[in-house]
Amino acid sequence: MKYVAEPHMHSMPAVTLSPNEKWLACQSMDNTILVYGVHNNFRLNRKKNFKGHMVAGYACSADFSPEGSLVVSGDADGKLTVWEWRTTRIVTRFKAHDSVCISCLWLPHETSKVISCGWDGKIHLWD
Repeated sequence: MKYVAEPHMHSMPAVTLSPNEKWLACQSMDNTILVYGVHNNFRLNRKKNFKGHMVAGYACSADFSPEGSLVVSGDADGKLTVWEWRTTRIVTRFKAHDSVCISCLWLPHETSKVISCGWDGKIHLWD
């Protein structure tokens, strides 16, 4: 997604929609996940800024937990980071892959489980 409203904005190659369809979580190339409101002309929610991971130019995807209380993302170091939606604080971070963790998805019917895939050629199921 490329939406340039301010000159300092970075490219956002990975975007995901929240379960309530009110928010877009956008993986920015400046190592943050920025949140935009869907119903207010895609205005940036400055209170929701998720940091602590390193994408290093990769289009690492993010995802919301099915109930919308958590956000997860992979990074260039092969780590998975989970943040609390309400406070944007990191809940957990761990090494998931030997290379880039390019994608992760929450299972919709088993809400404690996340699937991740990496450039190491592996797919993992985390609980």
